[in-house]
Amino acid sequence: MMETENIIMFSIGLTIFVLYMVGYLFMVKKANELQKSKLKNDPELTAPYRRADNIDMDGIGNYGRFPIEKSGKKKKK
Repeated sequence: MMETENIIMFSIGLTIFVLYMVGYLFMVKKANELQKSKLKNDPELTAPYRRADNIDMDGIGNYGRFPIEKSGKKKKK
């Protein structure tokens, strides 16, 4: 008798947990798709910001790229 009550309570708890996790994952997926569609259709973003830059993966711009040699007049010693 005691063992069947434990199995019933475990089954009810497992069912609630599985339904909760399925609902949670569904909402995360739906929110992700909604965010992507809003970002894709945002009129304030221009085309260069929509596509990925292979070199600039942090997205802050070209601040870290400096030329090796400075252009201009070179001093002769």
